[in-house]
Amino acid sequence: MLNVQELKVKLAHVLANKGVPPFVLANNISEANYDEISLYKRDQMIIVDMYCKDEETGEPLQFRYMYNKDEVLLKSEMIIAGRSSVMWDREAEIASLTKQIQQVEAVVKL
Repeated sequence: MLNVQELKVKLAHVLANKGVPPFVLANNISEANYDEISLYKRDQMIIVDMYCKDEETGEPLQFRYMYNKDEVLLKSEMIIAGRSSVMWDREAEIASLTKQIQQVEAVVKL
């Protein structure tokens, strides 16, 4: 288990890091297994949908990256056969780290 300082550093990194920018994701279109990349706005969010095939199985995959208007990555998902699976969620990560910090600090105070 990480100590409080290490957890705070991780939290600071998440808060300071905007994540991979949308234009960097668009560069994947030149990769052999990528078929389509769409960038669009919906409800004040920038969304990047990437369609590709698994390099080993050839199975079609979709990845969705959601950003706020300042291009801060909020969530990434993988969609296979219409089923969405969250790969990373900024809000959940911040909440988890905050909870861990509080728990460790509570133990230290005992």
